[in-house]
Amino acid sequence: MTPERLTGMIVGIGFVSAVLVLWLVVSKLFLGGVCPDLLGIPACFAVLGAYVTATGAALFPGSRAATVLFYLGAGTAMVIAVWLSSCQVRGTVTCPAFEGLPMCFTSLVGSTMMLALDLTRRRLPRK
Repeated sequence: MTPERLTGMIVGIGFVSAVLVLWLVVSKLFLGGVCPDLLGIPACFAVLGAYVTATGAALFPGSRAATVLFYLGAGTAMVIAVWLSSCQVRGTVTCPAFEGLPMCFTSLVGSTMMLALDLTRRRLPRK
């Protein structure tokens, strides 16, 4: 596995995650209460910003600023996903579902995979 291929996988996961969250944002804007609130704003808005930031930053793996932005974005998405997933399991929040699967669970998987792939990419030798 090459660092370039891992970068492509990270960007692909981030792009798909952002598109799925964008669907939630559009649903929230046109249908109303789809996303649970997080600190007074719909969580899907914050998660969309986090995925867009992480995905954009992943395109520039050698830059220190991009590294900070990537971890800020992916980390934010992961923290929100952990929080909402735990609330979903406890029954205090209902996350929007896609084919019966709560989207907070899929966001947790996506953000975890982005971070894990980035850590793997950093351990590989550079050409």
